[in-house]
Amino acid sequence: MPINFSSAAVPAPARHPRALTLDREALEDILVGCSYLGCGGGGRLSEGTALLADDLKAGLRFELLSVADLGDDEWVASPYGLGSLAPLTQAEQLRFADLPPTKESSVEASFRRLSAFLKTPFVAAVAGELGPWSTAAALSTAARIGIPILDADRVGRATPEATQDSVLVAGLSNLPVAAVTGFGDSLILDKVARGSRVEDILRAVSVASLGDLGVTDAALSGRDIRRAGALVVGTISRARSLGQAVRRAVLEGSDPIGAVIAAGAGHRLFEGNVVACPWHDEAGFLVGEVTMSGRGDFAANRYRVRFKNENIVSWKDDVFSVLPPDLISIVDSRTGAVVANPDFEVGQPVTVIGFAAPAIWRTPAGLGVFGPAHFGLNVPYVAL
Repeated sequence: MPINFSSAAVPAPARHPRALTLDREALEDILVGCSYLGCGGGGRLSEGTALLADDLKAGLRFELLSVADLGDDEWVASPYGLGSLAPLTQAEQLRFADLPPTKESSVEASFRRLSAFLKTPFVAAVAGELGPWSTAAALSTAARIGIPILDADRVGRATPEATQDSVLVAGLSNLPVAAVTGFGDSLILDKVARGSRVEDILRAVSVASLGDLGVTDAALSGRDIRRAGALVVGTISRARSLGQAVRRAVLEGSDPIGAVIAAGAGHRLFEGNVVACPWHDEAGFLVGEVTMSGRGDFAANRYRVRFKNENIVSWKDDVFSVLPPDLISIVDSRTGAVVANPDFEVGQPVTVIGFAAPAIWRTPAGLGVFGPAHFGLNVPYVAL
């Protein structure tokens, strides 16, 4: 019989007095902004939007809290989902057909599970990354529990691996970890042989759970998160500003792609049409490559983007164009909307845009877990 995590969890504290309310428009702007910063991953915008629409319909309240307004002895944690964007095969669906899914969100359940394990109420949730579904999951979890989301995250974009984490780079621990599957299985991971084992173990559990794995980790005090580089601060507000720029451009009939590039200090890297997008599922990751032929000013060129859940590296005419950890997003040239991996169509007109990675990832420590060598690329990092 599944455990009722709701009754096991420590009660949430009273609403934070310095939190700011986020209305429907603000939430939509945040998720649209996260789609550009999600680098083709972090879930699909339609799913994140639907999740928050259901919460709003249920009357839930969404709030945002500044890092500066968090007390030294107030605690936060990061709820997120871990899995692949690859569609499920019929064999995978049949394998677990006799296991009914739980009614409670696996992400929310993991948040309550960690709170109960530590016997500590969390006053805010921290997004593990920026992505249109992953950030929505953190927002939804916070709203359902009655706490705000912190104006920060642990990457400043979406990323495929749990080791790409500002908390770890800053020398803090993300243990213990609570994980709950969509079938109701739960585990607490409080010791690993080495840091990379967290990713290995959780990825294996995700594969055995049809990709529905809710995770909460990095329980930290306000004192901890003010350590230099512990979080990438102000990122929810940044996502909101990108979303606002796109919304206003659409309303005014102007170019939403140009608007998001201007708002995010980005770069227009390529314009063309999709030629091919082969992909496969590899140990719980969606792995593939998008190839594009140029048009307009890029008519004589070709462009490739390789992804591992998220867009990782790109080439223009077989010369490196963008290297990790910098951000690559591919948008539909007709609408300006981000195309999530692997939802490309041959012939689809697209524009490739890039943004600089947060400063923490351009340090030696950051490049050690998020630079070209980490992804098997034998080339020194050159900033976008």
